[in-house]
Amino acid sequence: MEQHVYAELIGGPEDGRSFIIPAVDEDLPMGEFAFPSPRDGEDPCSPYACYNRRDQRADGVWRYQYAGEQNVAP
Repeated sequence: MEQHVYAELIGGPEDGRSFIIPAVDEDLPMGEFAFPSPRDGEDPCSPYACYNRRDQRADGVWRYQYAGEQNVAP
């Protein structure tokens, strides 16, 4: 059964953004993810902002720390 958890981003271009993500294994969400950085429009070669799971707040929100950018080929 798939469940969902709340997540918050810390640092980087999306600092403070929060959203809901899937948690499949024992209420543990994915360890890392990346998505396009909001710069230079829709350039498919622009870097992706990478975030790594850091910890969980007392209220249950998972926090993800900015881990830099990664270039992704089109």
